[in-house]
Amino acid sequence: MAETKILVVAIDFGSSGAGYAFSFAYQYKNNPLDISTSLWNNGNGPLQAKIPAVLLFNPDKKFHSFGFEAEDKYEELLNTNEEDQWYFLKGFKMQLYSAVNAGEDIRVDFELLDVGGKSISAKSVFSAAIGFLKDHFIQQMHWRKLGTVEDDIFWVVSVPAIWNDSAKQFMRESAETVGIKGDKFIMVYEPEAASIYARLLPVDKLVGNNGAVILKAFDPGRKFIVVDAGGGTVDISAQQVLENGELKIIHRECGGPWGGECINKQFVNMLIELFGKEVMKQFKNKHGDDFLQLLRDFEVKKKMYRVEDEESLTIRMPLSLIELFLDIKQSYVQTAIASSRFDETVRLKRDKLSIAGSLVETFFSETIGMIIDELVSILTHERCSDVSAIMMAGGFSEADTLQYAIKKQFQSLEVFIPTDVSLSVLKGAVIYGHNPNVVSSRVCYYTYGVNVARKFNPSIHDPRRKFFRDDGEYCKDIFDVLFEIDEEVHIGQTKSIYARDTFFSKARQINRYDPYKWRFMVSTKKDPFYTTDEGCMEHGSIIVFPPNVMWPKIVNSQILLKIAGTELVGTCVDEETMTEKSVRFEFLPSINKNQERKRLFDPFYLDI
Repeated sequence: MAETKILVVAIDFGSSGAGYAFSFAYQYKNNPLDISTSLWNNGNGPLQAKIPAVLLFNPDKKFHSFGFEAEDKYEELLNTNEEDQWYFLKGFKMQLYSAVNAGEDIRVDFELLDVGGKSISAKSVFSAAIGFLKDHFIQQMHWRKLGTVEDDIFWVVSVPAIWNDSAKQFMRESAETVGIKGDKFIMVYEPEAASIYARLLPVDKLVGNNGAVILKAFDPGRKFIVVDAGGGTVDISAQQVLENGELKIIHRECGGPWGGECINKQFVNMLIELFGKEVMKQFKNKHGDDFLQLLRDFEVKKKMYRVEDEESLTIRMPLSLIELFLDIKQSYVQTAIASSRFDETVRLKRDKLSIAGSLVETFFSETIGMIIDELVSILTHERCSDVSAIMMAGGFSEADTLQYAIKKQFQSLEVFIPTDVSLSVLKGAVIYGHNPNVVSSRVCYYTYGVNVARKFNPSIHDPRRKFFRDDGEYCKDIFDVLFEIDEEVHIGQTKSIYARDTFFSKARQINRYDPYKWRFMVSTKKDPFYTTDEGCMEHGSIIVFPPNVMWPKIVNSQILLKIAGTELVGTCVDEETMTEKSVRFEFLPSINKNQERKRLFDPFYLDI
């Protein structure tokens, strides 16, 4: 990978917004913060740096549109009752996280559900999302006549830190599907990208209780926590600034599905309880544009709501919903409110629904509680006991309620937020693309290793595991440890697997054409001996194909596994010819299987 990239483009799409940012090498050299972002016109108001992360596919499952165009077209389809033939996707990034968590096998592909419950290929959805943003950027470059060729572009995609290897592999393959070459593509963890950006900002671009402390937050030796709260997930990363300005990750990645969509779910549940499932179902089906607008209005208002003011949150209620309720229930909404448990907390006056602060806070309480519990757990770790600050990033961090709760809980820590919090991940990803070594080390979540065979030693090996090869007795199922749990691993750090084999016997000749496969293992224990020990699980395969169609009769190779940013890369080196070839990884489904598929809350897919 060349140290200097002519042009770096970062892509970020979450549960709610998507966009890209970029900078040329000369810009990065002169001022790393000189980063341009995509600009989008929704036809109503000023240009925006992000568009809604939604896609629309036609009845033949062919990609139609993305963002505002997809929303507008879907509203037309709702008004003409044609939506059942089309596929409208929201929250697809979170559905990948949910599928992996549930133990689905995503190695080739899997099915996503659109807002109406219809299934569609996940690979086609992710490829379309990446491809749309990629093509839009290249088109913009051509219009501006900047003379940029596609081979000059180095791509970065930001991903949640809590994603496992299966999800990252799926993202890489989706990028390759739309023509982004593997050597021109890397991923960056979202909370790390946010801090990479924020540490370069001048103090007046950060918001906090004490400017002097903010200045010190990124001083060498200082430790801080990044809370990247998006629509779907919350990622938490504990970091330390080194003397050379690089970042060291001091705790395993943490977080969960506690994003802003959880608050939206509470709001919609209140509406279902108040208006009834049948009314809400017809409202969504017959007045889809009003339904969308209602959700957009709440999305804005929930971020503006201030706990300290103890005021109500007011939402404009569509007249179509009020009239629909009267038509179906033969009663006024005010009467329904008066006879419900919301009698003291909800008021409807004309088309304005006022929700008392005490009720609004219950929308947030469970989600915020889980975020705070996770932070408390991290701060009790010995490496994090001297953390001095919390930085907040992501769209959900714009919510005053979340900011207030974290500041109140952690009064001894400085809590600060970049002014352009929603773009901190995107811009940080560009900086990371220019210099991936800015994050110098991370912490292993498991013990990683491979299943190997060793020469049988009767004093230490289980005789039940003994087997024979051409050159003697061997013991199978040995856990060859590469990286230990909680070990600090550095970027560029390499471990070796020695591949020794012979193909002399007639029975072995047929195997000369087969690829080598090492079972890639993980363990929750520090020093497992056998791969069948308690806490050990198969994580995937390391695959090496034979050179020139088949293996030589004597194989002497080294598999070099290198820590490369957020991924592990492999190279096979023949020790006699010193020729190299790439190694393929194939990760298995989640090692923490959940039999119940956890789906991202989708207000369109009402449980009615």
